[in-house]
Amino acid sequence: MAIQHTFGALSTAKLASCAPRLAAVARRALEISPYDFTIVYGYRDQKDQDAAVAAGKSKTPWPTSMHNRNPSHAIDFAPIFGKVIPWDDTHIFAVVAGCFMAAGQELGTPIRWGGDWDADGSTKDQTLMDWGHVELAP
Repeated sequence: MAIQHTFGALSTAKLASCAPRLAAVARRALEISPYDFTIVYGYRDQKDQDAAVAAGKSKTPWPTSMHNRNPSHAIDFAPIFGKVIPWDDTHIFAVVAGCFMAAGQELGTPIRWGGDWDADGSTKDQTLMDWGHVELAP
């Protein structure tokens, strides 16, 4: 029997800041994911977006990020084991991103992943690797 993961209160609150169809994709992705994951960001206000740009975590200035739409059209996620996030384990991020993609396809909500922005199947040709980012496809 597979382990059933559930979002905690913080992830649930962050999902509430997202477009309903994106939140539905995240909930479905968690149901089919072999790994538990947390929601790091949904909506980002100007202060948080400016900080993400300053830290090099985003190249998109306020208010042009998909995170800056209200409700948000982007989610940042992270796999989690207990209280540990394996930030350097890109394989686990890719597996969870694949669950987002599969959930989006199942629900009729196309998703774009920050590990393969151009959706060509290669993670080797990206200028910004954002392993834990998914957004509604344009």
